[in-house]
Amino acid sequence: MGLMHCPLCLGLAIVSALRFSAHVVLLLQLELLCTDGVDHPASLLGTVFEL
Repeated sequence: MGLMHCPLCLGLAIVSALRFSAHVVLLLQLELLCTDGVDHPASLLGTVFEL
């Protein structure tokens, strides 16, 4: 049984993909807006990904 077995599952898969891409866009925007000299909690996000 695949993803296409019912319209509800297909719709949920599309919504999940859109939600995931929205989170990626938000993370990229946070990374681009952060400056190196600012001690804002959002700037810690860059240090997490530099592990």
